[in-house]
Amino acid sequence: YFTGQQKRFLAGKGLAEQEILNLMAEREAARRSKDWKRADELREKAAAQGIVLEDGPQGTTWRPA
Repeated sequence: YFTGQQKRFLAGKGLAEQEILNLMAEREAARRSKDWKRADELREKAAAQGIVLEDGPQGTTWRPA
């Protein structure tokens, strides 16, 4: 159910899921290298697109804001 909601949200925003996954991967790389400023910039970029990035024990996930 949630995957379908995410896909509809992205379609409504004109975004591709791969675009969000790439942003998450880039942010994860920044976090691994302890580049907190860049990681925060990427989180803000996602927020500007209406996406909340959430970090957890299983990694980073996203949801509509």
